[in-house]
Amino acid sequence: MHTPALSATPVGKSKARKGISEKTRRTTAFYLMISPWFIVFLIFGLYPLLYGLYLSFTNFVGFNINHLKIVGLQNYKNVFTDTDAMFALGRTFLVTILYVPISTLIGLLLALLLNQKIRGMGIYRTIFYLPSIVPVVSIGLMFRFMYAEKGGIINNILSFLHLPTVSWLGYDHATLSLVIMMLWGAGGAILINLAGLKGISRDLYEASSIDGASAFKRFISITMPLMTPVIFFNVVTGIIHAFQMYIQPILLTGLKFLDAPIRPNYLYAVHAFQQVFAFQRFAYGMALLWIMFIVILLLTIVVFATSKYWVYYETDQEG
Repeated sequence: MHTPALSATPVGKSKARKGISEKTRRTTAFYLMISPWFIVFLIFGLYPLLYGLYLSFTNFVGFNINHLKIVGLQNYKNVFTDTDAMFALGRTFLVTILYVPISTLIGLLLALLLNQKIRGMGIYRTIFYLPSIVPVVSIGLMFRFMYAEKGGIINNILSFLHLPTVSWLGYDHATLSLVIMMLWGAGGAILINLAGLKGISRDLYEASSIDGASAFKRFISITMPLMTPVIFFNVVTGIIHAFQMYIQPILLTGLKFLDAPIRPNYLYAVHAFQQVFAFQRFAYGMALLWIMFIVILLLTIVVFATSKYWVYYETDQEG
């Protein structure tokens, strides 16, 4: 009697095909879900970025799009011979040097204070975090009113205390006033710092207390090393924020939207905006912005390169 042949398809291969199809299905679903963001990024992010890079090598002034000429690196050379651009870059470095360390320290200290177990702590955390979500236009107008030489709140308090008033928006104090205004929103880093503090094991503090370590010793030996990844993040984002600052100096010491602020607050982003929108030097403005991108990138690389000397990670990075 003839016996029918059994199926020659191994069970393992059937499972493999099923596994491959499942992996393909999941991959397809992933790309479908991110496609809206990716399409928007390509149209409104990557394309303008690359097109701006192309325009920075041309003679584009806003009205000659059909008669563009490639000028090579001429716009980039003009940046380094532009005294206003170099002055603005120097002022931006100064503001960054002042703002980043102080704002990082204030954010950490506020987080330490708001990490205590006392009644109503949620209310205190909300109060300190609120300034970081207030619109920048409102903040600028508020501080401009507070800094006013006549009728300003700060000078009124100084007069009440029989102290000399200060021209906060004058040439000598404009940069200090700008930095103070920026530091008012330093509480924005509270959430990140609090998350870092909550991630530190309480067992470490208990063990150090048993060994007789003081509160200051615990802060130096436990809190600071384990918070260095968060500090590292805040430093990088602070540098990026400081270099891209434009509207704050305009609102504080400028008269109109296209007017330049007072000279000490003439920052690099302000200069780029002036060249593009006030003087229609679009190609030159693109070159200015790409140089700003390169400077930020180089500073970020320096911070990353030096992080191995001061940033501590609990996990073994070599494993």
